[in-house]
Amino acid sequence: MKGIAWAITGSGVFINESLEAIRALRSRNVPVTVFVSRAGEEVLKMYGMIRMLEEVVRGEYPNEVVYERDEGHSFPRTGRLYKGVYSFVVVSPATINTVAKIVHGIADSLVSNLVSHAIKTGTPVLVVPSDLNETTSRIPLLIDRDACESCSSCVASTVCPTGALSSDHEFKVRVDLLKCTLCELCARACPYGAIKLNVEIRVKPHPYYVGIINRLTEIPGVAVLENPGRVLDVLRERGVFA
Repeated sequence: MKGIAWAITGSGVFINESLEAIRALRSRNVPVTVFVSRAGEEVLKMYGMIRMLEEVVRGEYPNEVVYERDEGHSFPRTGRLYKGVYSFVVVSPATINTVAKIVHGIADSLVSNLVSHAIKTGTPVLVVPSDLNETTSRIPLLIDRDACESCSSCVASTVCPTGALSSDHEFKVRVDLLKCTLCELCARACPYGAIKLNVEIRVKPHPYYVGIINRLTEIPGVAVLENPGRVLDVLRERGVFA
């Protein structure tokens, strides 16, 4: 059975749904290689999903997670497309940055390079943009600075085991989301309830960016889908799994 090359870029929109779709593919024994951009890796870390992703994908070749930081400038593992390893390339979530590169034929990142090779080899590409429709996303950790009382010694920062929070006389408290593991200790410790976790936000598309996204459909073999669930529908319709 040929595998699926699934690319993740740096967007919180659809990140959880994308992992669930990957999990669904692996539960059906469909091989999956996940190509993660540098920004995608940061977002996965901020949402505490790195270990989950690696556990879901772990298995025999070609089941693995390929990080952009490990690939150098030539992205050698994208060359598997010329050996027929993958039946589809999926980009979900796809940031407008990655979409714009694909539209303009730029292939200077792991994911845009992967798509470039897919187009050259005639491998179908499914793209789930994060900026196509109004949707919801989550902010992993948010400081309500109106509720924060600027404690002389921020209790929340003292209990943080990773140093993600630090007191600051101007900012009240600073947050380094790349260090945060969402352990919730800070939220429990704050006496004013100023620390919020997994805050839902609405993300609205801008017509200018929607116009760029629509240009993807001008590329032969590239399809734009509304959400990761639709990816599973298409793969099922194409006989990738029953």
